[in-house]
Amino acid sequence: MRDRKGQIIHFVNNYLPFFSIAVLLFSLPFSESGLSIFTGVLFLLVAFTGNFNDKVSLIRNDKSFWALSGIFFIYLFGCIFCNDISTGLYELKKNIFWFLIPAGFAFIPKIDEKKVWYLLCLFVSFVTAATVITTIKIIFSESFNLSDVRDASYVSHIAFSLQIVFSIFILIVSVVLKFPVLGKINKWLIALWCLWLLVFLGFQKSLIGGVSLYFAGIYFLFWMSRTVRSQFLKRIKWPMLLFFVFLPILYVGWVACNFYIVKDNESDFSKTTLSGNKYSFKENDNQLENGYHVNWYICNKELEKEWNLRSCEKIYDKDATGYPIYDTLIRYMTSKGLRKDSAGVAALTDADIKNVRAGISNIIFVKKKYSIYPRIYQTIWEVDRYYHTGNPNNQSLSQRIEFSKAAWHIIKNNFWGIGTGNYPVFFDKAYVQINTQLKEGFRSKVHNQYLSYMVKFGLPGFIVIILLIFFSIKWKKQYNNIFVIMLLIIVGISNFGDTTLEMHVGLPFFLVFLSLFLWHSPALLSNSIQRHQGKNKG
Repeated sequence: MRDRKGQIIHFVNNYLPFFSIAVLLFSLPFSESGLSIFTGVLFLLVAFTGNFNDKVSLIRNDKSFWALSGIFFIYLFGCIFCNDISTGLYELKKNIFWFLIPAGFAFIPKIDEKKVWYLLCLFVSFVTAATVITTIKIIFSESFNLSDVRDASYVSHIAFSLQIVFSIFILIVSVVLKFPVLGKINKWLIALWCLWLLVFLGFQKSLIGGVSLYFAGIYFLFWMSRTVRSQFLKRIKWPMLLFFVFLPILYVGWVACNFYIVKDNESDFSKTTLSGNKYSFKENDNQLENGYHVNWYICNKELEKEWNLRSCEKIYDKDATGYPIYDTLIRYMTSKGLRKDSAGVAALTDADIKNVRAGISNIIFVKKKYSIYPRIYQTIWEVDRYYHTGNPNNQSLSQRIEFSKAAWHIIKNNFWGIGTGNYPVFFDKAYVQINTQLKEGFRSKVHNQYLSYMVKFGLPGFIVIILLIFFSIKWKKQYNNIFVIMLLIIVGISNFGDTTLEMHVGLPFFLVFLSLFLWHSPALLSNSIQRHQGKNKG
């Protein structure tokens, strides 16, 4: 009987924590509900593993746990000032991960090193499987448009893109430092593996994911320049670094040049259509699509008649994305260099008609749909429209600028913050006070984690949260852990474009890996920066 009890205790202490974390890692790219369920399971394991008195002692003395869980208590304290209880409780529900995940990792039995390496391998495998399944779903879908990849992923495409970026660096670092499991795989297979993830990241067109990869990659190359011992790689490290730094800048510049190079500079405003009808022109309007003026050479009479003959959806109906077909049609025809008249509509193929009805506003979104080019083009278009008109509606980036303006207005007038759960009322007032052109249906809270903290808890609260995160790392001496540094950079950069640490997948992603490294990191990984820098100096 005792042997059986001992076997059960051994299984619970040595295998259940590993399996629970493995399922958590599976849930990151596949299931939001799974994250909540298995976070709860991991937390419950604290009560069923190890000696209770030891747990009490650990709870008293583990400052890293109290630092991270302290962030949840900041949200809890902020509820004192909450006027909207339902919103406040919703925020607490989202942010309770700050308490549950660190507690789960801190007070379960320490996972042995071999299992940690397997967990990292499993995570990369799960993320890769999710990219493959998503791709298959796209291939076998009846139609393809810009949002398909994002809609096809099982979790938020932003959080998923960050997981892809982190997976890429896990693979590369494992080979460079010859870590167990992944580090034993043939380097060419790892290269192909990374290439697939990079291709999918581009296919996904996540701007936040791409920018996070860019800045994390710059740090990684600096780190590599001090780590690698190959003379050949040492000779090419600076060209590689310069290439990585300037290639994206040059590429964006090239897209911008293509956007602003005008192809129809000269026009005859007295010209008529083939049927003798007059065109309308907005002579001073500078809206462009692929170098052609959008509001030149428009004959609404012919445009409406010809379009209504070719499409069951009429020209003033909405397209599949909710925009007026007329606006989408004008942009699409302009992007092809067509005049907006009956001859121009007649020149459209059946595929073009289908594209317009689907809400595709530029031919490059079809021709270059597997490239990052359309995503950069769309961003430049939004900035250009916002600069010239001040109208942010229906434009993702421009709307985020308005969100940030409203947030800054709140911050300037509330030094100590507005508390937890009060943001709907304060943002509604702020949009009125800053005289925004943003329509009510598009108004939202700020999509910037740092501003979000300052809105809720003021500048002092924001500083305390950041210090608590860094203190938890310093107390556990994980500041020489290359994966901790990469995780901070990836999530830190993404926080400028979204509230990553208040997303249902983004926060668990950050905390699961941070907690894994704080409480279960192998010595080889904990000293992965310091050890290899020391080797090179020697």
